[in-house]
Amino acid sequence: MTEGFDYMRKVVMIGAGGSGKTALVNRFLTQKFSEQYIVTIGSQFAVKTVEVPQNEQSVKVKLLVWDLAGQERFDFIRTSYYRGSKGALLVFDVTRKSTYMELPKWIEETEKALNERIPIVLLANKVDLVEDRVITTEMGEKFVEENNLEGYLETSALTGQNVEEAFKILARKSIQKK
Repeated sequence: MTEGFDYMRKVVMIGAGGSGKTALVNRFLTQKFSEQYIVTIGSQFAVKTVEVPQNEQSVKVKLLVWDLAGQERFDFIRTSYYRGSKGALLVFDVTRKSTYMELPKWIEETEKALNERIPIVLLANKVDLVEDRVITTEMGEKFVEENNLEGYLETSALTGQNVEEAFKILARKSIQKK
């Protein structure tokens, strides 16, 4: 074991602008939620180590989390940030159908940038906004099945629901694929 971790993996946060990628990363890092919305320019970078099970023991995975800008105007720069990625959290906002409809574009962009399929976990974010929800759990699960993704979780950066779990699942999937 080197410097407190067994594996180091670069992972990316992808999905439409305003879907909550940055808020999820901030919740993961600080266990706090910020009401402030600041557009990510290009990308942001964060590091955190998580423990996950592997072969009946626990291993430490240092995640290098790249939060990629989701706005269309950043399409030209975003592809360079994918290089070396071993997994992705694909985020959509359950209150905005347009973010769900864009999901195939993100999978395609990732595969094109990397020339391979990396583990992708789909996150249905903002599930705390129950009254405003337009995308159902069944729709998310069906998308995962049809697109052969690694998993599906319903998350809330506001409450912290499934945020830590999402990163742990991705960490586990990223070390299974060498």
